[in-house]
Amino acid sequence: MPTDDSDVLIVGAGPAGAHLAYLLAQQGLQVTIIDKQAFPRAKVCGGGLSRKAMDLLGFELGATMHQPISGAILTYGNRDAVLKEMQPMAACTVVRSEFDQMLLERACAEGASFCAETAFIDATESADAVSVATSRGTFRCRLLLAADGAASAVRNRLFGKDLVTYVPALEAMVWPAEGALERFGRRALFDFDGMPHGYGWIFPKRDHFNVGVYSPFGGTALRQHLDRFTAAYASLRRPQKVEYQGYIIPLSNRRRQFQRGRVWLLGDAAGLAEALFGEGIYFALKTATLAARAIAEDGLRADSSQYSWLLRREVLPELRAAAWMARLVYRFPKLTFSHLVLNQRINQDFAGLISGETGYRHCLYKTALGFPRWLMASKAPDAAGIDSC
Repeated sequence: MPTDDSDVLIVGAGPAGAHLAYLLAQQGLQVTIIDKQAFPRAKVCGGGLSRKAMDLLGFELGATMHQPISGAILTYGNRDAVLKEMQPMAACTVVRSEFDQMLLERACAEGASFCAETAFIDATESADAVSVATSRGTFRCRLLLAADGAASAVRNRLFGKDLVTYVPALEAMVWPAEGALERFGRRALFDFDGMPHGYGWIFPKRDHFNVGVYSPFGGTALRQHLDRFTAAYASLRRPQKVEYQGYIIPLSNRRRQFQRGRVWLLGDAAGLAEALFGEGIYFALKTATLAARAIAEDGLRADSSQYSWLLRREVLPELRAAAWMARLVYRFPKLTFSHLVLNQRINQDFAGLISGETGYRHCLYKTALGFPRWLMASKAPDAAGIDSC
């Protein structure tokens, strides 16, 4: 049974929660993390980590990195394709069970405490503290920070189940035939015909591919779309083993409500994934960074709105631009691919979105500025070197 109070109680030991715990422990605060699961635990996720996400962490991933990514293949149905080489390393792939465990151990080494298999039940706020009921007793804290993912129990209980909108995604872990990973190389593939009004991806890991489909508009029959997508690529044929996993991606916070008194929402719990690629890890880490900055500036005050202000200044404008880009790209994907993605003036910015070198607002601005030029269809360059997919 918990007996000690904490300055901060974080619900959820994923990237947002573990990274925030590390940052707050560095500030000298007493931090406790709880999670309903034991760690390490399996986590459904594409496992792509952009350069900008790695930069936020500020340390080398070491053996946790499965594959460095130095190229992006942008294609439509594995027909027309553009290979964008990106140096230095633009991204990498990880397996979330290993990545999350590493971040959690880093936080605990800095002084945070971790209580596994401890599920959030409810919370009651008083003038100077929050009393948090869990499956293993009651905790008291000055701030309760929810980083418990897309299906956040804290958000559903304290902010309402209607706060965040979601769309489904489906992925498969594919252990391919011998030699397929080596032939595919250090490249990530993005197919804008992967599913209707969405895309499909292929991310290489150390011993398997992560393959999936997603649309910001939602969709049905995702398994059929995923099967059609994988059938188009030689690297995915005759696999040794395939495992399918579905999940939800939270794309918006309907009321833009991220704080309520002493309770804050972070990452997926706040509805802060981006719409163009469905990417959430960077924004989980970014919200952790902003929450730590807000606490450093304002302390543990119940009336602080600094965190929400930082989100509105540094995160929400990028997410709005990503949503506009998603509408543009996926409403008319074939037209957009031939006129926009194949355009050498613009596809460099698409590659920059993958690494984080280019922001969504900048890419949207460049796209709008170049509108007269990309009305003329572009041709795919020589596809040599891409035929191994």
